[in-house]
Amino acid sequence: MNLSSIRRRQFLTGMATGAATLTLSSLAGAQTAPRRSSKGRGADSGLAEPALRPLPLGSIRPEGWLARQLRIQADGLSGHLDEFWPDVGQSQWFGGKAEGWERAPYWLDGVIPLAWVLGDADLQAKVKRYIDHIVARQRPDGWYAPYPLDAGAKPYDLWAILLANKVLVQYHEATGDAAVLQAVLRNLKATLDALDRRPLFNWGKFRWFEGLIPVYYAYENTHEAWLLDLARKLHAQGFDYMAFYAGEDVTQPTPRRGLWRYDKHVVNTAMALKAYALSWRLTRRDVERAFPAHMLEILDRYHGQVTGMFTGDECLAGKNPVQGTELCAVVEAMYSLEHLIALTGDPSFGDRLERVAFNALPATFAPDMWSHQYNQQVNQVQCTINPDHMWSTNGPESNLYGLEPNYGCCTANMHQGWPKFAAHLWMRSGDGLAATGYAPSSVRFETRGAPVRVTLDTEYPFRETLKLTVTADKPARFPLLLRVPAWAQGATLRVAGGAEQPLKPGTFHRLERE
Repeated sequence: MNLSSIRRRQFLTGMATGAATLTLSSLAGAQTAPRRSSKGRGADSGLAEPALRPLPLGSIRPEGWLARQLRIQADGLSGHLDEFWPDVGQSQWFGGKAEGWERAPYWLDGVIPLAWVLGDADLQAKVKRYIDHIVARQRPDGWYAPYPLDAGAKPYDLWAILLANKVLVQYHEATGDAAVLQAVLRNLKATLDALDRRPLFNWGKFRWFEGLIPVYYAYENTHEAWLLDLARKLHAQGFDYMAFYAGEDVTQPTPRRGLWRYDKHVVNTAMALKAYALSWRLTRRDVERAFPAHMLEILDRYHGQVTGMFTGDECLAGKNPVQGTELCAVVEAMYSLEHLIALTGDPSFGDRLERVAFNALPATFAPDMWSHQYNQQVNQVQCTINPDHMWSTNGPESNLYGLEPNYGCCTANMHQGWPKFAAHLWMRSGDGLAATGYAPSSVRFETRGAPVRVTLDTEYPFRETLKLTVTADKPARFPLLLRVPAWAQGATLRVAGGAEQPLKPGTFHRLERE
């Protein structure tokens, strides 16, 4: 479904908080983003405050079609991969002898949000066993068990360590397990020392910004100054995407059977969409905060596809619709866009997120989510092993549906797409709430000591109406920000049976009642 073909949406809001005065206002002119809150965890600290704050994992519950989709996922490959795939079930992260680098952390990165948005106690218990094992086997020097004992003497790519810490802070957010945060702090301290011995290289160098996520989380929970030193070191040692995107090389498609490169690798690119919005919190340089929009503009112009994605099979491959886009890139682009709307408050990133989620993501799975493609194509006429394929660097089975077509990274990393989408549909805006993405869901949060529940009843994107019901245990005044997509010309809002009011596309519409 191409959302750009939908011309109109109605937004219906029912307020069940009792009689009060209602004020409606549209954010005017260029002020499309919510004002940054001064009451967040980063306020009055070494980090700039983002425009919006994602809610703690588990605050949002999917409903309707989204709940069914996530249940299918949990009953499919995501919920059972560890039971038969050695690279997860027998991973060195869990005490086995199989792969001990990125695959088990990748799987956890999707299964943790899946378990908590569904409230699935069995899946949560499974996750807990694995997390407890990682923490219990952490070495006294701070390194996790798969980290080689001789890594101090030999080069070791820190990418998997950055990923594992990102996974662990996600689990800490969901559970509050203090031992997990302490494990992360010990490992981040070891990482800080390791970067003095050997700067980032290979995957770690090109994914340096992923390390900022656990570093910021740890800092906002402890305010230990050395964590910002680590953030600066990651920023300084990482690949300079801003310089790369100032040149011509990035605009050129990778030739068929061409050279595989880190800088044009499609998953690195999808991850890097959020890089400089993340580093802006540290540097406060406006040029960094603005860079993601520029990066997307270049990718759209030279490699873009109608799905909202860009090609990469496995490196950037131009605009031809028969070129592939790797599944890992789809889910990582979604995660980047979720960060971007939070960090900048720019509603256009929410538009893009929905476009990718409703087009690119479902196209790459079987309906039961037991199999997937490595590469999807916008113009795909066959799923066959073709030695004469079009890919730049991928193998001939890349568009087959299976357990591990072409390579196993997507088998491990495919799981985060829908769960993180569900977990980022709503975000905090100061003392209020922002609807950043639309799908049937409910959310609980607290404002000024008053518990509030918001329910979104909709079949969007399959139908045209969104019905929001807000309930509070006691009277409370707070803003509710509704993202109006840029394409939604003629969209209207009706509150509690009142008259329809026009909405301005490409803004957050502010609704406030006391």
